Amino acid sequence: MTLPHAVEALFRQGHIGEIDRYLAALIAELTGDEDGDVPLAAAMASRNTREGHICIDLKAVAGRHWPGTPEPVSADLLLPELEDWRARLAASPAVAGPESAASRPLVLDAAGRLYLYRMWQRERSVAARLRELACRETPEPAELQKALDELFGGDPRNALPRKAAHVAVSRHLCCISGGPGTGKTTTVARIMMALTRVGQVKATDIVFAAPTGKAAARLQEATRESLREMHGGGGLPDELAVEVGTVHRWLMQSEAERGRAKALIIDEASMVDIHLMSRVLRALPARARLILLGDASQLSSVEPGSVFADIRGAAASERSPLRRCVVNLEHNWRFGPDSAIGRLAAAIKSGNSGAVEQALQQPQEKSVGFEVLDDSAGFEELAERFTREHYAPLVERFRSMDNAAQFESRENPFRRFMALCAHRGGAFGSERFNRQVEQRLRSLGLVSAGEEFYLGRPIIVTRNDPGGGLANGDTGIVVNCGDDSNKVWFPDLRDAKGKVRLVTPLRLPPHESFYALTVHRSQGSEYEEVACIPGPTDSPVNTRELLYTAATRAREKVVIHGSREGLKSATERETFRGSGLQDALKAGAA
Repeated sequence: MTLPHAVEALFRQGHIGEIDRYLAALIAELTGDEDGDVPLAAAMASRNTREGHICIDLKAVAGRHWPGTPEPVSADLLLPELEDWRARLAASPAVAGPESAASRPLVLDAAGRLYLYRMWQRERSVAARLRELACRETPEPAELQKALDELFGGDPRNALPRKAAHVAVSRHLCCISGGPGTGKTTTVARIMMALTRVGQVKATDIVFAAPTGKAAARLQEATRESLREMHGGGGLPDELAVEVGTVHRWLMQSEAERGRAKALIIDEASMVDIHLMSRVLRALPARARLILLGDASQLSSVEPGSVFADIRGAAASERSPLRRCVVNLEHNWRFGPDSAIGRLAAAIKSGNSGAVEQALQQPQEKSVGFEVLDDSAGFEELAERFTREHYAPLVERFRSMDNAAQFESRENPFRRFMALCAHRGGAFGSERFNRQVEQRLRSLGLVSAGEEFYLGRPIIVTRNDPGGGLANGDTGIVVNCGDDSNKVWFPDLRDAKGKVRLVTPLRLPPHESFYALTVHRSQGSEYEEVACIPGPTDSPVNTRELLYTAATRAREKVVIHGSREGLKSATERETFRGSGLQDALKAGAA
């Protein structure tokens, strides 16, 4: 069947992909749709899913030109008026209503949101399971208040962390939201102790996980440090030696292994998309607790959905069962009221571009800064400068090491400085930055032509490798172990005996160099100093969530390299994810 003209025009102009066009053609063939309104909606639903949305809100787009097409446009590219469009969709045999038992390609809900069937199914199952967990309470143990007194003391700054621990013990769903430095990891370590002290679970029944290997390593390190502090700085009992893996690694365990978990704690939950959350909730043992840690102001997941932000948003409703399950930590232990990074992050978070510019224009402040970067040539000069100041000395240092003892006790040297790009590809992307750095290292004679695993090369794993014990996001450095063979040292990983993790290059899963990372890749990490490179002024990728995420990766200094116009537009551009999850979570118990 011939596709509607609008769908063909959108495909030719690059506004939809081949898969979107194929779905529209399938709908047209199944329904015999002559005017194309339903196939057009199917193409949009498919495209929007790939762009991170769970659904289309028809009210937001009906009667307007197709998103991304310049005005004025031809009548073919104007979307139908709302009431006509809803009526045609409701009458189509390809579209089911929310209460329909029929399995159809599309679902139209009562609020005028259109879903691909699988996305509607995911959203509905996640909402039902979260509401169920939120409504499940545990009688308060007699020892709870005493345990909380011992763990949190009388410091008023610990009032909200203490509340979070109370929620985690008394309910089966606990969501802890807060920016970097608000004590989420310390709080969860105390939650672990509270759960064990009141006899709810054993320490070995608690599973810690994060969406990426990098975030998992950071959570493990920070939680162990918090537990050591609670034990007077000494060693930890074996049962408290927290081991953190990725969420995917936990899901790949057998049902019997997963069934032993009585509490699942997931850090960096803002990175968990609707598909992954659906899998987690299906795999979660029936009587287990779920504790989520995250920052709703950070970037949402790469895949569809903004689950953590939707949970936090739903909790603001008095009628939502999640209202008593969400605790927002407010006191910042890292960035005090005089912290320039803290003021910058707060200004970005508020969407106030004037306040952001003011925060960056304080000559006396050395911890924040702004440098103009307008074009591709400036980007290349920046890569050369960073090579000279940061990367060449680092590579030279590793070239001088010739045995494992020289780096075994060292921290990851790439935690000191990191360049973060908004984009992966293009003139301002991390891929080009990494190429530029390696070309400069070759011109300095630090890397031989054709040498792949040169000493000091930073490597990031890009695909999970359960058999080899490596996960997407794990980072390593090529080192000389003294036996004339180069290996990759993973500073954040240890083997079963606590020894440093060394992997021969031939055993590496897919990987790449990382002198720069995308901001998305950096989530869950911290660096002493960060250089943020937003890139093109008009890029829709640049949002306040991206700037906030980049700025809050830094502990001591952050410099933004871009244009003032781009900084202003990014601060004022808020990420929107089409979703009905927040409304579904406001409803009563499932």
